[in-house]
Amino acid sequence: MYLKLAWRNVWRNRRRSLITMSAVIFSVLLITVMRSLQYGSYDAMESQAVQTLTGHLQIQAPGYQEEQTFAYLLDDPGWREAVAGDDWVETTTRRLTGFGLVSGDSASAGAMILGIEPSKELRVSTFMNRVVAGTLLEDASTNEAVLGHLLARNLDVATGDTVVVITQGYRGQMGADVYRVRGLIRTGAAEMDRSIMVITLSDAQFLFSTGEGVTQIVVSGADFRDAPAKAAELQARLPADRFAVLDWNTLMPELRQMIFLDNMGGIIFLFFMLLLVGFELFNTTTMSVMERMREFGILQAIGMQPGSLARVVLVELLLKLGMAVALSALLSGALLWYLHGNPIPLTAELVEMYEEFGFSVESLLFSTRPAVFLEPFVSILVIALLTTIYPVVRVFRLDITAALRRET
Repeated sequence: MYLKLAWRNVWRNRRRSLITMSAVIFSVLLITVMRSLQYGSYDAMESQAVQTLTGHLQIQAPGYQEEQTFAYLLDDPGWREAVAGDDWVETTTRRLTGFGLVSGDSASAGAMILGIEPSKELRVSTFMNRVVAGTLLEDASTNEAVLGHLLARNLDVATGDTVVVITQGYRGQMGADVYRVRGLIRTGAAEMDRSIMVITLSDAQFLFSTGEGVTQIVVSGADFRDAPAKAAELQARLPADRFAVLDWNTLMPELRQMIFLDNMGGIIFLFFMLLLVGFELFNTTTMSVMERMREFGILQAIGMQPGSLARVVLVELLLKLGMAVALSALLSGALLWYLHGNPIPLTAELVEMYEEFGFSVESLLFSTRPAVFLEPFVSILVIALLTTIYPVVRVFRLDITAALRRET
């Protein structure tokens, strides 16, 4: 009975019901597309940042992440057994990171000097794959380097030229050597392209006089989103006084902060959209109740209880909301399925803008994670239920005499 009465009441004022449902559909569609774009951008930024250089997690000496000096060298091979016994781990590689002055024939610049194991590095990161000139380093390369293309431009050098490196190594020892530029890379992160110089791990250990010591063990696993849990597991298997296991979230706090702040902007947008929908639902529901006060008075006079009237009002709103949400779910699902498979390409200006923030993004990516749909649907359901409080209270407190005297 309640459903039949509510269904008839929904279509008594067809225009008002259609306007209400259209507002809900438009709001849900807009919110899901905006949140899908945000989450898609976050996924792309996180995946790219992890794959470009950082890796899924790193094993370091305790204190290195804060100080970034050779006072925290890692020369204990005890990590190998712990990593080898973990099925999640796919590849590991060693790195030695230092800083020095790099000079060409006419210019000099400070640079981050990264010593790598070339064949293993290709399996844990992507920055060495982005060669724009020359060739990659090989395991047997000696006194050869790959430079960021912006660093090479600032030094006015090209492939085949030589650069001189002067640095302060382990325990204050001065290091200097000459390297032939074997290739140039373009990572898409302008800051990195302006500062990176890559050499083999053996050359870096000789330059910085670190012996067999390294600064990082980079670990690549099955899924980078499992890295925080895996880092905790590895840390439990390794002595905390000799090893620190850090996942990519800890290694890149700036990225997490940037995503958090941007997500707060999305939540504020969601709040204002829901506020507008809430006002629309409140307005139409209240009008529907107020203009039927005489009808409610008659129904109560012939024996219908206030609770039954309140249920009818509630079912009316839920019917309108259910139809609107169902239609918006179909529309938004179809739209996001299409956009997920067909990203919107960006203009060259927008690509350059993203590169200034350290990301190489060529198209707008859309996510289909469950939160994209759950956030607007659950939020609108809560808002809708809140908007029924006042009309339902009015029905419960209805004065039958006053209602019967009310003009239709």
